[in-house]
Amino acid sequence: MASGENPDNPRHPRNLQGLLKFAVEATKEEDAPQESRLQPMDEERRRFLENALNSLTVDVVKELEKAMQTLLDASSSDEAKVEAIEIVTDYVQDVDAANDFFKIGGFTILRPGLESSSASLRAVTLSLIADLAQNNPFCQQKLLEMSLLPKLTELLSDEQPVAEKALHAISCLVRHHEPCLAAFIEIGGLECILGCIQADSEKLRVKSAFLLSNLCGELEPVRDEFIKLNAIEVLVDAVKPTDTYDPKLETALSSLQVLTECKAGVERCSQVSGFREKLEAIIKQSAGKEECEDQLNYAKTLMQRCFSNEADGTER
Repeated sequence: MASGENPDNPRHPRNLQGLLKFAVEATKEEDAPQESRLQPMDEERRRFLENALNSLTVDVVKELEKAMQTLLDASSSDEAKVEAIEIVTDYVQDVDAANDFFKIGGFTILRPGLESSSASLRAVTLSLIADLAQNNPFCQQKLLEMSLLPKLTELLSDEQPVAEKALHAISCLVRHHEPCLAAFIEIGGLECILGCIQADSEKLRVKSAFLLSNLCGELEPVRDEFIKLNAIEVLVDAVKPTDTYDPKLETALSSLQVLTECKAGVERCSQVSGFREKLEAIIKQSAGKEECEDQLNYAKTLMQRCFSNEADGTER
């Protein structure tokens, strides 16, 4: 749900997909106590549906330009600007609309939104950037050319949920687009991810570890660089054995499994004091618990990779 949206008074749908979603949400609590009986549609209902569908035939570019007018108007309130960005975000989830938004000059509203004194406006601007960039090489490149990455990394230290949305925007920019990833690495982005893994926010820790895993899986040189930056030691420190399912634990173990897919990672992992004891505790405490199956499997894999030779006295 977009920021500021009232669940009891949702915005009206703007396209056919939205209309279908709106209809499903409106009727999901209804039960069908008996088999439905199809009946001819009466004239009043037919006219209503025709009008509803006709109202959804909109000029997307015109609607984007209208929202931009609000955003560029110095007299607009922060609340009006938040609403305008949410409207834009609804449309640009379509790749063609996202590209059109750039072509009509829409990206000019991004930096002011990121630099706003309003946390709500910063947050929705970050969400917009994420939607523009996700799986869209054209927009990823245009956003890179705007040099927004330094500002996005700066916002990782902002209040919640701004920091979380900044990380999501960064993730959408750098994944599957090597020029953006290279620029991010150049400004110390990998170190920023490691810093987020150690943050107080649980969501930020989980999301940053997940991003680390994805980047390492995409490019081996990134994995090697993370190892050089002591990512293994940072993640092992985040491993806290527990007898219940813990998303932080599972994500840390998953990231360590990715980092130990090379000899250097295995060697570094096996040398961390106390890690073997942590894995033994996790395996013991998670055994037989269905909800802990993944973290149990990760722990077993890491034990096998890093400490199997110690069991038979063989030197590594």
